[in-house]
Amino acid sequence: MQVNTKTLSLLLVATVGTALAEPITPVPEKISCTIADRQDFQIPDRVQLTGWVGSRIAANESNRLVKLDPARLLEGYRKRPGRQTWDGEHVGKWLHAATLAWVNTGDPALRAKLNDTAAELCKCQLADGYLGTYLEKDRWTEWDVWAHKYNLIGLITYMRYTGNMTPLPTCRRMADLLCKTFGDQPGQRDIIKAGHHVGMAPTSVLEPMVLLYRLTGETRYLDFCKYILRSWEQPNGPHVVSTLLTSKRVDKVGNGKAYEMLSCLNGALEFYRTTGERQILDACLNAWQDIVDKRLYITGAASYHELFHDDYDLPNVASVGETCVTVTWLQFNAQLLRLTGEARFAEQLEKVVLNQLLGAQRPDCAAWGYYVQMEGKKPYSDSLDGHCCLSSGPRGVALIPTFAASTDAAGVVMNLYDASTVRLKLRDGSQVSLTTETRYPSDGRIRITVNPAEPKAFAVKVRIPAWCGSASIAVNGSKVVAKPAADGYVAIQKTWTAGDKIELNFPLEPRVVIGDHHNQGKVALEYGPLVLCADEALLPDEVKTLASLTIANPDVAALAVTPEPAPDQLKTWPGAQIFRIKTLAQKTGVPVEVRLIPFADAGGTGSRYKVWLPLPRQSSGNLLLEGVESRSRPGNQPGSIIDEELQSPVVTFDGQPSKEDWFAVTFDVPIAIRRVVFMHGNNFHDGGWFDAGAGKPKVQIQRAKGGAWETVGELADYPATTATNNGNLKFGQAFTLRLASPAKALAVRVLGVPACGDNPKQNFSSCAELQAFNP
Repeated sequence: MQVNTKTLSLLLVATVGTALAEPITPVPEKISCTIADRQDFQIPDRVQLTGWVGSRIAANESNRLVKLDPARLLEGYRKRPGRQTWDGEHVGKWLHAATLAWVNTGDPALRAKLNDTAAELCKCQLADGYLGTYLEKDRWTEWDVWAHKYNLIGLITYMRYTGNMTPLPTCRRMADLLCKTFGDQPGQRDIIKAGHHVGMAPTSVLEPMVLLYRLTGETRYLDFCKYILRSWEQPNGPHVVSTLLTSKRVDKVGNGKAYEMLSCLNGALEFYRTTGERQILDACLNAWQDIVDKRLYITGAASYHELFHDDYDLPNVASVGETCVTVTWLQFNAQLLRLTGEARFAEQLEKVVLNQLLGAQRPDCAAWGYYVQMEGKKPYSDSLDGHCCLSSGPRGVALIPTFAASTDAAGVVMNLYDASTVRLKLRDGSQVSLTTETRYPSDGRIRITVNPAEPKAFAVKVRIPAWCGSASIAVNGSKVVAKPAADGYVAIQKTWTAGDKIELNFPLEPRVVIGDHHNQGKVALEYGPLVLCADEALLPDEVKTLASLTIANPDVAALAVTPEPAPDQLKTWPGAQIFRIKTLAQKTGVPVEVRLIPFADAGGTGSRYKVWLPLPRQSSGNLLLEGVESRSRPGNQPGSIIDEELQSPVVTFDGQPSKEDWFAVTFDVPIAIRRVVFMHGNNFHDGGWFDAGAGKPKVQIQRAKGGAWETVGELADYPATTATNNGNLKFGQAFTLRLASPAKALAVRVLGVPACGDNPKQNFSSCAELQAFNP
C-alpha cells in the first residue's frame, strides 16, 4: 500500500494545529498514592510529536479512531450477545485510546464521538449494573468480567480527561456488581472460574478497580482488589505473585497466556503504587527481567501462540507477536519507567515502539495485524470481527505521548527521540518548553532547544540508546561528558535560559546479530534502533524469492550497508529509508545488491518479508529451492514450504470444506526429478493432515506450462489416517516417493483429501516442506 507522505505531513500539521488551546487538568483522585512516581505520567496534550512517530500518532487518530463506527462498538450491548464472545471489549478500548488521542490533538469531531459513545454505552447498562454482552443465563462464564474491565478503563479515562463525570454512576454500578458477585464469602462466586486462562482474564479487572478506588475513595473497591490478589494464590489460581517471586519465570505463571498475564501485572503495579506492597514490585521486576532475557523477540514482540514458552523458545512463525501482547508489554514498561525512573525501561519502549508496534500498524494507520511475525505477510485487517488486536493497537500508539518526554524530581527527562514540541511543568510548578529537531531514526543528530519561562536551574536527562557506542553531547557548543548515572540517563545540570541548545549525536551504524537457538545459522541486521528485513517488494531480478537470499558474509564491512531514500511506493514518511547490502544469490552464488527495509514498514504493500536471513550452507540438493510455491487455498498462517526451515509450515485453513488440497512448486525451466519428499506440518484439533482413508496422498507433475497434472505415484509410507484421526503424525515427519527413472517436470505437487478433525463443517491440511531430488 502506497502512503502519500505529503498528505501525512499536512495531516500532522493540521492535527498539531488543532491541539487544545488550554491544557487539560485531569479530575483529581481522592486517594493519594503511597508510592510516588519517579517519572511523571504526561498528559498527552503536553507532548506534540511531529516526526515519524508523530505522523503515526496523528494518522492513528484521523484514519482509525475517528472513523470507527460507534454502532459497531455498541452492537453487542444493544443486541446481546453480539457477534463473538469477546465483542464487549472493543468499546472500552476505543474509549481509552480515543480519549488520549483527543487530549493530544484536540479534534472536536473525535470529542463529539467520544461524548456520544460514552453516553450510549451507559444506556446499555442493565438494572443490576451489568454492562457486558452476555445473555443472563451465560453470565460470568467467559469474557464478560473482561469486558467490564475495559468499560471501566475507558469510562474512567474519559471522565478524568473530559471532566464529564456523568458516567460515574455507571462505573459504580459495574464495580458494585462485581463486588457483590465475586469474593470468598458464602454465596459469592469464585472469580477464577469466571473466565479463561486460569482466571487471569477475569482477575485483570484489578487495574480499573484500583483506579476507581483512587477516584472515588470507596474502600470496598480496594477490598475487592485485595480479594483478587488472594484469588491468585488459591489452589486453582494462577499463582501470579508467588510464582514470580520463587521461580521468576513467566512461563510458569498460570498457563503462560501472555496478554492476560501482562494485563494482570499492569493492574498489580497500580495496586503497588496505591498500597506500597513491595513484593508486588519485586514480582513484576522478576517478570520483566525474565521476558527481556529469555522470551523477547528482536523486534520487541513477546509470545507465540499467545503464550510464553520455555527459555529461548522463539520461533519466527507460529502465531508470533500478538498485537495485544505488544501493547500490554508497552504498558508494562511504561508503568515500570514511572515507578523506577530507570532508562532500561525506556530502552525497551523505544525497541517495541519503533519496531513491533509500528510494524503491526499498516503504514496508512487504518488497519492492524493480529499476529505480526518475524517473516511472512502482515495480516492487516480493519474489521473488528474476530480481531481483538484491532482495538488494542491504537491504545499503544495513543499512549506514546505519555512517556516520550517526562519530568522527575531533577527536571526534564527525554525518553524517545522524535521531532517534537513539549510543554512541561516541573515538580515545583515552573514551566519549560522543549523543541526537538531531528529526522531520527533516519539521522542520529538531535537538537533540543530548551525554553524555560524564566532562567531556572534544573536537569535535562537524556537517554543514550544501548546500541550507540560513540555518543556525543554538547550544550551551546560546549562538549558534555556522556556518562550515564545509576538511573541510566545522562543528566545535564545547569541554569537554563531561553534558547539554550542541546546537541546529541548518536552515530547510526549497522549491526549484525548472530542467531542462536531457533535462528542458528542465520543473522539479522539492525541499523540504529531499527530492525531490518528483506522484503519481496525490493528483491532484485537475481533473487526471485526470499528463500533464495543468503547473507554471504556476516561481517559488517563486507555487507557494506548503505542507507538510501525509500522509493515512492514505500515512502511512509519524508525521512523513510531503505538499506542496500552486498550479498549472494543462494543457488547461483552470483553477487547481488539487496535492499532491506525497517520492520515497521516491511510488508506494507502486502509483500512477504523476513527478519532472520540464512548464512551460506552446504547444498541439500533440493531442486525446489528456486521455484515458486503455491497451494490450493492460501490458509491463515504465513510460512514457506521451500525454505528448508521446519519452523514455518503452511496450512490451507479457511473455515470451509474442500474435496482436495495440494501443495505445489513451479519452475521456469524443466528439471529432472527422481525423488519427492513431503514433510507434514502441524496437527490441530480441527484438521491439518490428509485423510488417507480416501487414498494416500498423490505426487503429480506438470510436464508443460499450463498442461495437465500427471500422477507419478503416491506417498505409500503415509500413515492410515482418517478424517478425524491424525494417525499420530509428528511435525516435520517426512514421506518419500522414489521414481524408477527421472521425470522431467515444470511443476510438482502433493495432492490429497484434507482432514476435518472435530469440526466436520470444514477441513484443511498442512505442509512443513516440499523437496525434490535427482537422484
